[in-house]
Amino acid sequence: MRTTPLAIAAALFATPALAAPPPPYAHHVCPDGLEVIVVENHATPLMTMEIAVHNGAMTEPPAYNGLSHLYEHMFFKGNKVLPDQLAYSARLRELGMIFNGSTGDDRVNYFFTTTSDHYADAMAFMRDSITSPLFDAKELDRERVVVTGEMDRDESNPVYLLWRAMEKLVFWKYPSRKNALGDRKTVLSTTPEQMRTIQHRYYVPNNSLLVVTGDVKADDVFKRADEIYVGWAKAPDPFVKFPLVHHPPIQGSQAVVVAQPVQTFTASLEWQGPSTLDSSAPFTYAADLLGALTGDPGSKFQKDLVDSGACVSAAMGWNTARDVGPISMDVEAGETNVDACLKAAVAELPKMKGADYFSDDELKNAAHVIDVSFARQREGTESYAHLLTSMWADADLAYYATYSDRLHAVTRDDIGRYLDAYVLGKPFVLGALESPALAKTIDKGHLETLVGISKGGAK
Repeated sequence: MRTTPLAIAAALFATPALAAPPPPYAHHVCPDGLEVIVVENHATPLMTMEIAVHNGAMTEPPAYNGLSHLYEHMFFKGNKVLPDQLAYSARLRELGMIFNGSTGDDRVNYFFTTTSDHYADAMAFMRDSITSPLFDAKELDRERVVVTGEMDRDESNPVYLLWRAMEKLVFWKYPSRKNALGDRKTVLSTTPEQMRTIQHRYYVPNNSLLVVTGDVKADDVFKRADEIYVGWAKAPDPFVKFPLVHHPPIQGSQAVVVAQPVQTFTASLEWQGPSTLDSSAPFTYAADLLGALTGDPGSKFQKDLVDSGACVSAAMGWNTARDVGPISMDVEAGETNVDACLKAAVAELPKMKGADYFSDDELKNAAHVIDVSFARQREGTESYAHLLTSMWADADLAYYATYSDRLHAVTRDDIGRYLDAYVLGKPFVLGALESPALAKTIDKGHLETLVGISKGGAK
């Protein structure tokens, strides 16, 4: 239902042929302000309908932290046409729908996939779900248990505990704005009135995007959307009255240790990175390309940190975000090799500015890998719908339209400027996940010394 960062992953490189260009999509704005995108694909009689809202952790002060996530669950409950969970579920079965939703920092999205002969019914079903939820108190009580069950599962995952401990320091002033899972006490005390506040503030047509992909006709989708959403009242821009916060810089480099029953040592160095919609946006392409470059098993990064035996695994990446996407360098080591791994990781950072660290072919291949990843997402009706709503929410559609060209234009100098602007010499948080026994010897002070953090918190 909701995903969190801090994953150590490797990119798989392909031969440097041109990736297939994206299929054209049609764009329309309804009179009420609802944006609609249609991607026609008549290869199979399937369609996906997805609606996304600018909502999520970014909109949540502590008193509302987790309520976007709870609202996502309540979307699949009773509404004015289907008055309870039983009726809603029965209609899902009648339409043969595969369905789900997710909540992140910048977006809440919902989708239905079914055969295209159910297209008209699916349009009405989506409209009723988005425009007329009932927020029945008994259904809300039941769903609170489901949401807190998700919290239980995540909080039993040591990597999640490390990630949350770090985010509270990286985004220290407004940590709730980067916590889509939410606060347990807040979720347990939620009222139907709070759900309606979210609905009236954010679930309005001019703050939403409808995407339909698959065996449909764009003109028909646009005409039908104009007709069936006519009663969904346009509202003032919610971000004028309730502006988003801007996360202030990290308060000096610092470390945090999470002791859990794990067998290996995991560490993450995290910085505040660029954003997609302000003057720092040009750095985002270098950030993405660097992630693909360092993920190549044949890269100097992997050779120095993994093939050398210093670390078990290593990765570097940036999380796409409208406001301050985090940059992370993640490493894993055996318990007897912690010092060597962390020292090697810190020493590797300035090397990436070297003229011979990445070749021209590596830059070209890395951009192609990202192109291929996007092309794969465009293959399916569901994955393409998710991609479009994600880009709309995390950036905007103009960012998506020019993304590949800008990515391929990134140079080694651009990567160097990105590292200078956000990583080298900049405040960071070091998070370490280790066993309780190891934490007695590899403690916070020892880790800070390894990565060059002074007692005053400066690097």
